[in-house]
Amino acid sequence: MVGVVLWVGACMSPRPAIGEPSALAPGVPTPGAVALVARPTQPPAPTAPPVLVPTVPSIPAPSLPPTAATGALLAGIRGDLSALWLKNHAETALRGGPDDAAPLFTLVPQWSTLKRLGSRGDWLEVYYAGDGDTRQPGPGWVRAADVGAVGAPPVWIASTSPTALWADATSRSRKVDVAAGKVWMEVLPGDPVAETRIHVRTPGDGRSTPPAQGWVEAAEVARIDPPGLGALPWAFPADLNAQVRILVPYWTQLDGSDYATANCGPTTLGMALESLGVRLDPRSLRSEVLVAQDDIGPDDSSGSYIWALARVAGDHGARALGLYEDDGVTLHHWTVDDVRREVAGGHPVIAQVRYRFLPRRGDSAYYEDHYVVVTGLVGHDVLYNDPIGGPSAGEGPGWDRVMTADELGRAMNASDSRFAYAAFAIAR
Repeated sequence: MVGVVLWVGACMSPRPAIGEPSALAPGVPTPGAVALVARPTQPPAPTAPPVLVPTVPSIPAPSLPPTAATGALLAGIRGDLSALWLKNHAETALRGGPDDAAPLFTLVPQWSTLKRLGSRGDWLEVYYAGDGDTRQPGPGWVRAADVGAVGAPPVWIASTSPTALWADATSRSRKVDVAAGKVWMEVLPGDPVAETRIHVRTPGDGRSTPPAQGWVEAAEVARIDPPGLGALPWAFPADLNAQVRILVPYWTQLDGSDYATANCGPTTLGMALESLGVRLDPRSLRSEVLVAQDDIGPDDSSGSYIWALARVAGDHGARALGLYEDDGVTLHHWTVDDVRREVAGGHPVIAQVRYRFLPRRGDSAYYEDHYVVVTGLVGHDVLYNDPIGGPSAGEGPGWDRVMTADELGRAMNASDSRFAYAAFAIAR
């Protein structure tokens, strides 16, 4: 079960206290009015040209020569994928020989995965990987009656240096760059080893490496334990078949700052701007948003208005599309089709939503609004980045999350009535 995160900060659009004047832009009616009036967006201030993200070049590169280490890695992958695998349907004694009198190594917990090595009578020799705690890995013997056959468990590797995925086992054309650091890759079943390359698919890293499928050089990866399901993006591997996926580098609002729980707006804006090649300091970006909405002085609990996010986007040379109707003051009522159309055009969409109406958020103790950025389309569903996600939130990655069109529509509708269905797309 995904952990319940109790955010009590003001991540929603700010609300004035009872009896205080509205904190909306001049001319905006207090809550309850149908039309929202806001100050017209000022022309963007002159800025330096944004630094564009370079495209991936097609650079020929031959397969790397094999070494003893890569040979062992490839042999291990082949062996694991072709081996016979078992699971025990009850707690099982792992012994030093095929006999009840043989020394007891450990009691293997129910549903553990075991690699079959051999057999003798009613006993099977197996390899147990241990539990990472008190039960150590190693071979042993179990009763055949205690186990049953299962398919091979997934094999995972990770990059150990900057590398690339190639289109096929012998291709000299790059398919996608893989960033430096530990980018996870799942080895595909079938016959995934050819010469010195391994056939894999990767969920990416949420930033410069997108989800992709291809071939990687064995010399540039190492085996890792399979990640738990909760450690992978929700949309993986369906996102490999996305009709559209905009590369929107992920930011988390849970960065340890004093204002972290109230910073979904600037964080979402930061992601969208970086997708255009404009990388900003998170603290400075928050300050700009607060200044734009006349929020005087540092306030760690201040949320952000969607019109302030759009104004700051313009200050950095971006166009905020679709926030207002043609009169320039009334907020546009976005539909899911509007969102899909902008995303299909390559424009990420920042949407104001009710937090508890997002997938897997229904039991949250936070009842207010939130911002997400919609980044792609998978069939009738949408991909999005949620600035609350990852280990700091006690859950899986915040990038490449997925929700249905109906879920998105309900979450936008349920937001603060003044801002229901409010959104804008980001473009150059």
